[in-house]
Amino acid sequence: MKIFDNRREAARGRQKIAAIPLILALALCLAGCRPLVSDAPKVISVYATFYPIYTLTDAVIREVPDAELHCLVQPQDGCLRNYQLSDWDLYLLAAGADAVVMGGRGLESFESALFNWGDRGPAVSAVLYNLELYNQQDAANGEQESHLSGANPHLYMSLEGAAQIIDSLYATLLSLDPDYGELYAKNAEAARARLSALLEEQRTALAPLAGRRVILMNEALIYAAQDYGLTAADWIDRESGEGMGDREIEALLERLSDAEAKVVLIERQAPQALVEALEGAGFAVARLDVMSTHREGEGFDTYLEIQRANAQSILAAFDRADGLEGED
Repeated sequence: MKIFDNRREAARGRQKIAAIPLILALALCLAGCRPLVSDAPKVISVYATFYPIYTLTDAVIREVPDAELHCLVQPQDGCLRNYQLSDWDLYLLAAGADAVVMGGRGLESFESALFNWGDRGPAVSAVLYNLELYNQQDAANGEQESHLSGANPHLYMSLEGAAQIIDSLYATLLSLDPDYGELYAKNAEAARARLSALLEEQRTALAPLAGRRVILMNEALIYAAQDYGLTAADWIDRESGEGMGDREIEALLERLSDAEAKVVLIERQAPQALVEALEGAGFAVARLDVMSTHREGEGFDTYLEIQRANAQSILAAFDRADGLEGED
């Protein structure tokens, strides 16, 4: 395994472009690197593990000559943290990948398998290392520990977090492909500017909701709540797309009756029966996109559209909740 410290190269990129403040001390592990630049033109093939990593990588790698980006894992209804590599995934990486970009920190259950390839495999970078993540245990409400406990790797759900990931991706790509360092830096700067502008826009729109209470029914949604100043009144640990039986729903509604919140944040692919049960009990449900059901080709522009739509879903849910209270 070869260890790359990208901090020096990141600093050089900032000096050239005078743009991107890498606010974190990166120690990115790039395993099994083979030369990516030679005298002959070569297409650098980069695979991002999951769609959220893919779409942010797209922001930094776009329009770079001789570089192509792929999303390894197809759209998933379930929890990304449970995904296991298929034989086809392994074939794609072994046959065509020069580099693999993943989140790490528990986002991929197969992280160690990728690093264990060593010199036999592509370069591997885990871009969430050294970034500050939300620790779900602090708000677990006494639930029994599971893989949902501990550091929460869904930082991409936060616009502020996405900017940090962009910096990490920039440093990674700069180390892999230094010939296009200025273009990577320019792309990263532009992505950060768009993220910052959208966050300001969203916070202005949601400013009246600051401090209001919500119920979270997906671990990824804590980052959306934090971005917009919402308070988690309760937190239900469950997998994306996971349903509940009648008795489980009955127990859930009894528990939520004491939560002093009428807005529930849940993933878009949540079972309709569960959503209808919540709405029937008087809750306003905001179905948010947790970015697991998208595919290659839906790049950074789609990421921004998803974030904008999620904010609108939250606003609409509070409007419904306030309307229900007014009827009472």
